[in-house]
Amino acid sequence: MQSGRSISTAPSGRTSESEPALTPLVLLVDDQEWTSRSIESILRPKGHVVLKAYTGRQALDLVQKVSPDAIIVDFHLPDLDGIDVARELKRAPTVHAVTPLLMISASTVGRAERLEALGAGAWDILHHPVDPGELVLRMETLVRAKQEADRIREEGLTDPGTGFYNARGLLRRAQEISADAIRFERPMACIAFGPEWLDRLATAEEPVRVDHLAEGIAEALKTVTRVSDTVGRLASGEFVIVAPGTDRDGAVRLADRVLELVQETARMHGETPLITPEEFRLRAGFYATAASEPVNPEDLLFKATMALRRAQVDEGGFPVRSYEA
Repeated sequence: MQSGRSISTAPSGRTSESEPALTPLVLLVDDQEWTSRSIESILRPKGHVVLKAYTGRQALDLVQKVSPDAIIVDFHLPDLDGIDVARELKRAPTVHAVTPLLMISASTVGRAERLEALGAGAWDILHHPVDPGELVLRMETLVRAKQEADRIREEGLTDPGTGFYNARGLLRRAQEISADAIRFERPMACIAFGPEWLDRLATAEEPVRVDHLAEGIAEALKTVTRVSDTVGRLASGEFVIVAPGTDRDGAVRLADRVLELVQETARMHGETPLITPEEFRLRAGFYATAASEPVNPEDLLFKATMALRRAQVDEGGFPVRSYEA
């Protein structure tokens, strides 16, 4: 599978393993030859490889074979609706959550159509004719962020099922966030989430059902968290948010929002006697630091999970508990 990644060669002609060059691969889905050539003429001189598809079905076939670093889709395609194509592309296994997808149109895009495109996974809307300098800068910024996320994933810092950080990656990010919190005298919080019936589900005979609920929790976290928040999934199946600039009250509000949204997920998936909305009681525990308070990342995670444990065993108590020494 092509990934858009190439290895540079040293002057001797040998491959240089110390300084790999990443060649961005852009999938351009547009049936108009002149617009495709225009965008290609802007991006190619800047080192981008442009893979062109002229129909929606052709684009969907291509992403089964390649993993693009960025995607541009026209609103109006000859065979399929552009927004539907964008939605299907985002579901492809070769298209990651961090893969930027832009929609483009030669005509005016109304508010309803714009909102539908954003809801389908588009990051932004472009209009013909595009400004060459703006397009290059925009693509360089988006692709750089995507490739950095790829690097992190390849280093084993993320959970393959959700794309969130694993424990190792979470601790590394928590260290960076903690350093910034001390430097800028800001609070930070760590919030851990887990179901009250986690032990029961660990021995259940329907693991697929558990996976569905885990996906629901992951989607809820993606919905309510900010770009600055770091989300992780632990080996135990529990989820964690490290939220910079968040004090105790902010941690409670964030936890409440997650619990409310995940409860809706439980209603959608709670269609068997094994798991019902009444049984699906998500719990949260958190630890919030004061501004400039030094904190060890391991302690931060430990205190949040300890607070979660207390919330999980306290039947009928508050669903959100803070850490108490």
